[in-house]
Formats: sequence, C-alpha cells, structure tokens
Amino acid sequence: MNNSLKNLEIVGGAMRLRPFLKSDISNTYVSWLNDLEVVKYSNQRFLNHTIESCYDYLKSFSDTENIYMAVEDKATKELYGSITAYIQINHGTADIGLMIGNQETWGKGFGLEAWTLMMDFLLTQRNIRKVTGGTLKVNTGMIRIMQKSMMIHEATRKSQELFNNKPVDIFYFCKFSNEK
Repeated sequence: MNNSLKNLEIVGGAMRLRPFLKSDISNTYVSWLNDLEVVKYSNQRFLNHTIESCYDYLKSFSDTENIYMAVEDKATKELYGSITAYIQINHGTADIGLMIGNQETWGKGFGLEAWTLMMDFLLTQRNIRKVTGGTLKVNTGMIRIMQKSMMIHEATRKSQELFNNKPVDIFYFCKFSNEK
C-alpha cells in the first residue's frame, strides 16, 4: 500500500476498514487461513499458511497501489477478517477480495458491509471506474454479497476450477463508477 493510504480508515455502521498491520497477523488469523471451512471456495485452501507467509503477503503490498485492510467491529475493534483491492491505475480498475474468518459473525451482514465500504471508496475516492469481483458458482454467500452491493453479473468462465473434484463455473461481477 502506498504511503498516502497508511492512515486510511473507512467507517460504516458496524464495521471499520483500516490498514492491515503486522500486529494483526496472529495465530488466530493464520488459523482462519488454514481453516478449510473459511477458505472452502478460495484457492487459499491449497496452501499452508504460517505467520511468516502472512508477513510476506503483507509486505507484498508495500509501495504499490494495492490495498490490504483489516475488517473489524467498529465498537469493539475485534478483527473479523480482511479485504484486498488489486488496483490497475492505468486502466482505472480494481478487483476486490474478502475473507471473513471469524465464523461467529457469518450471516450477520458484516461481509456485505465491508465489501460495500471498499467498493464505494474505490469508486468515489480513488478514481476507479470499474470494480470487479469473482467467485465460484457454489459460493452463494459471496454471490449474494455482490448482488446486494448492486454489482452486475458480467461473465462466467465455464467449468474453470475444480471444487470437490468437480468442474465449477466462476461468476464475475462488476460495478462501474457511473452506476448508482
């Protein structure tokens, strides 16, 4: 993340997005990345994460336009997960990724709020003209988040990845800055 975003804070009703810090990398955070239920639909399920691999990932955002933020409860400051935005400045595009690791918070709207906060920030504050996101067809929770955040289904890559040893489509969604 570039220096102009070091103090970035995006505040919503219940959630707060803030820069992801080295101190956020804990045994709990690493356990989320290694929990096959949490990363069931992500290619993270094929990796074994460690504190060191998480430090390396965080470092990969240094001096880039890409954004890596903590998703936390606004009131308690409890970490619920993380959200990233991979930005292509020359094209005015950003691709968002979300992980809500704290399973006790699933189904309570925190993922939707975090996604919408990041998407709206990118479209209104960072001169991004198009935000994208993708997920496996079987990830109904993430599909609902993208639909409820007013993204449109842009494309399908048929039988693109294997899930439980069966080919599954990937759905891609987008939202443009000129859409309300």
